[in-house]
Formats: sequence, C-alpha cells, structure tokens
Amino acid sequence: MISEKNLNFFKDLVAAPSPSGFEAPAQKVVKAYLKDCADEISQDLNGNLIACKKGSGKLKVMVIGHADEIGMIVNHIDESGYVYVKTLGGFDVNLLPGLRLDIYHQGKVVRGLIGKKAIHMMRGGDDNPKLKIEDLWIDIGARNKEEALQKVSIGDVITYHSELEMMSEDIVMTKATDNKAGVYVAAAVMRELSKKKLKASYFAVSSVGEETTMKGASTSSFRIEPDIAIAVDVTFTSDIPGADKRVFGDVALGKGPVLTLGALVHPGLNDRIKTLAGKLNIPIQLEIAAGRTGTDADAIHAHRMGAATLVISVPNRYMHSPNEMISLSDLDNAVKLVAAFIAGLDDKVDLSR
Repeated sequence: MISEKNLNFFKDLVAAPSPSGFEAPAQKVVKAYLKDCADEISQDLNGNLIACKKGSGKLKVMVIGHADEIGMIVNHIDESGYVYVKTLGGFDVNLLPGLRLDIYHQGKVVRGLIGKKAIHMMRGGDDNPKLKIEDLWIDIGARNKEEALQKVSIGDVITYHSELEMMSEDIVMTKATDNKAGVYVAAAVMRELSKKKLKASYFAVSSVGEETTMKGASTSSFRIEPDIAIAVDVTFTSDIPGADKRVFGDVALGKGPVLTLGALVHPGLNDRIKTLAGKLNIPIQLEIAAGRTGTDADAIHAHRMGAATLVISVPNRYMHSPNEMISLSDLDNAVKLVAAFIAGLDDKVDLSR
C-alpha cells in the first residue's frame, strides 16, 4: 500500500500545472519531496531535476519519468475576446468541446471554456466532423479583445481543469497521470533506497519536454552517462470495450506494471527483471515495442556510447484525455520492483547483448 506521505506527494504532483516546456511547478514539488533522501539534487538549464544517491561502485543507474503533461499555449485573441491556442503535445481534438481549462497568467489562474458551434447550428454538414484545433476557441467571459487582454496574454500556458478523484480504494482518476506516474516512481524509489547501502549510484530524473521535444531525456543522459537507464512511463490498456488485443496486447489496470520487450530494450536486463518479479511475487504484464517505444528511452538508448535500457510502464486508461485512470497498486508495485532491481546491482552485472 502507498504510504500517506507518498500519496500526498502524488496528489501534489498531478495537481501542479506543468505543460510541456513549462514544468517548474511540478519540479518544485519533486524537489521538496526528495530534499531529505538524496545525497545531491540539481537542475540543469533545460529544467531537468536530477537527484543522486551515491553507491560504492562504478555502475550508474538512471530512472527517468517526464514531468511535463500535455497542454496548450495561447496563440491568438480575436476582436470578440475569444482565445485560440496551439497544442503542447498530442490531443484528440474531438474530446475538447465543453471542457473547462485553467489559463496561467502572471501568477493567476483564469478559467476558460472550450467552445464550438452547437450541433443545431451545423445543418447541412456532417453531424460529427473531425475537428481541428483552430475550429475551437476558449471563452473566458470577455466581451471584447480589450477586456480579454486584461485577463490573458499571448504565450500564456493552459492545462485541463480536472481534480484528482478516488474511483475506488485502488483506482485513481486525474488529468496528468501521463507522466506524473513515472516521476512518482523515480522519486519514490529514491526514498525507498535512501537508508540502504548501494553498490550502484542511483540517479532519479524528473525530465522535461517529453511530449514535445524529448530534450530532457537527451540532456540528462548526456550529463549522467548512465550504464543502465530505466524509462518509467504510462502505457495504454486494452481492458476497454472494442480494444483489439491482437494489436495492443493484453494490458489491464491492477494487474501489475508493464515490462516492454523489443528491439530497443536490453533483453538480459529484461530477463533479470522478470526473474526478480517472480521471486518477489510482484505481478507484471508484458507489451511489445518492435522499434521505438514512444518514451524517453528513445532519446537515451543510443546517446553517447549508449546505455542498457529498460522501459517499465504503469497501465493507463484514457491516455491524453482530461481524465486518465491508473491503479495505485500498479504504481506501488512499480516502485517495489525498480527499487529491488537497483538494490541488487553491482559492477559485475553483465550488460552485454
């Protein structure tokens, strides 16, 4: 079970607004959580937060989760006071009409509503058109452009307005599970290992920009030069109506963290993880990424001289939507598995392929 301290950390983390490229509020939460359990904490020019616990050997292990969430940025304000945006990350635009948003302007939050033409005003056309982001606007209750400019500016960033809610004792719903879940795991593993003597040095990274540029994974791995890198992210579930398991595999909430198999990830370390999970009685699920993984691992595995790379994911329903769902037991089991994996490493580990 997740401790009260860790659950509060997770709640604060998902609540912190951190659209891709603007992650400072989330990094502040992570730094406060790690300040008493890491040997060193630093941030680089891109905004990555890197915490380190020194080991007695030469091996370096990095666990990385990205702190950025999908968001928007104000692009235009028209003469009627309506706000138009560009996206920071990938969106299903058809999900957006009618949603409430939070616009961050000079330290204040301005509430907005995503508008579009009502269905009654679309006679003679497709009743369910495929929308583009420029077909939508944000209504902030302004009567004209001059009034709107008193509330918002070009370049203000935007997130969904959505609060964390416990759907059951295990299932939690929030706007930013992708990928505050990975940041949580990297940080919680540091706390788990803080009182233990390690042979491998452990680096917990809360990276930036994964949803847009992957700059954080690239620059943090350049700095650390890890021998082993574990990207912790979220992955799609196939436990929903209509999901084709022949395409997406068999992944469900509450059945354990997901280990990625494929060309990019390290087969020997994957075998080590699977064996360890069996010994610890931690359930794991498997997914295939034939090539790229769609995670920070893509920017790390071949950087400089390369790193032995793993991808461990938390199952996530309704990814890149205003309300994502994960299982807290999956999250907790990911922490236990990664912490035990790192605690068992030494300089003799075989990283050959």
